[in-house]
Amino acid sequence: MIRPADKVFDLLIRQGHVLDPGSGLDGRMDIGISAGRIAAIAPELDATGAARVLEARDAGRYVVPGLIDIHTHVAHGATTAGVGMGCCDPDVVGVGSGVTTLVDAGSVGVANVGVFPVHILPRARTRVVVFVNAGRYAHTMPGPADFASLDDIDAPAIAKCVEHNPGLVGGVKLRLVGELVNERGEDLVRRSKAIAREHGVPLMVHIGDLKAAQRPRQDRLGEVTRYLLDALEPGDVLTHLCTPNPGGVMSGVAESVDATIKLLHEVRARGVVLDPAVGMGNFGYAVAREQAQRGLSPDTISSDVTAIGQSFHSLVECMAKFMAVGYSFADVVAMTTGRAAAAIGRQDDLGAIAVGREADLTVLDVVRGDFTFTDTTKATFQGEHGIVPVHTVRAGELVPAVWGTHPWGWLPRSADDR
Repeated sequence: MIRPADKVFDLLIRQGHVLDPGSGLDGRMDIGISAGRIAAIAPELDATGAARVLEARDAGRYVVPGLIDIHTHVAHGATTAGVGMGCCDPDVVGVGSGVTTLVDAGSVGVANVGVFPVHILPRARTRVVVFVNAGRYAHTMPGPADFASLDDIDAPAIAKCVEHNPGLVGGVKLRLVGELVNERGEDLVRRSKAIAREHGVPLMVHIGDLKAAQRPRQDRLGEVTRYLLDALEPGDVLTHLCTPNPGGVMSGVAESVDATIKLLHEVRARGVVLDPAVGMGNFGYAVAREQAQRGLSPDTISSDVTAIGQSFHSLVECMAKFMAVGYSFADVVAMTTGRAAAAIGRQDDLGAIAVGREADLTVLDVVRGDFTFTDTTKATFQGEHGIVPVHTVRAGELVPAVWGTHPWGWLPRSADDR
């Protein structure tokens, strides 16, 4: 009988294909975990005395750093069903979906962000980083905008929130949608940027307005986006890189798109993060393909997951979509691990498999097939890979995956189902 004191590892993950592009790990090996941290990584570890052994030697099974989704909506209970944005339970779209760290991207504003420290964070097994919306109450999706006037950006209230909730606000989120963007878009950017700068946190900005066709002067959105690109600073995040909607970086005549692509390369070079935030309303396959062909790849991949219409676009499905665009599995893992950690300033403690680090890991199956995906424009496109989360390890604790994105499970719809 093995006594607790004799345990070598609390958990041993054996013979998975360990893939961590940032650390250069790529091959079959064992990972030993003790006291919530990675204790050993080697081609073969002694399993004697291990409290639990997880066999991961199946073909197509990978062990990667715990996935990080830098754009989600998990203010579960802070928004009113049928009125506010449909927010998800963080553990359903987090550890239950192979994701160890989530960023809530401004689901709520300063008036109601207090739900996080009181109700959401204490109950979540998933690590959640909170970005406060620049608007007081955030957006009432599927409503049109977050702002009725510039007064909805309440800098003194945000300052009080930061003061009384140390460490809560990890960033500021601004959505450039609605009539006020046409009228005062540059002012919205300036005010939001000033708040983020005051508190030393990044600004994440949503571009692309799904409802712009209902308003005059769609060209104004492009003007505001170009102003934004000049205003963003190192550490800031441009989100919805691949949106097909007005205000996106690929909207406009060919000459303006060429200039914007050049500007985006310059923006990235100065440390701004380019994030696609796929979601239901801001991903165009043709846009993503053209960007890839022009050498403009995203730094990260995020899901923009919501509970709207009960459609959960998981991070792993978003990764599979980018594989369909033409990126490799190693590319999409890098975009959702080490690069995602760097995007939120957590590269020193998240996004890598290394001895001594907290044991945040994701076990995935990569399945080959003929799969059908759909983008925001309702265009379908084909991919050869589906990605299925099998287990999540969060701080050394093993969490099995929940049912999946679709009624039939995790994999996208196959060609046989069309």
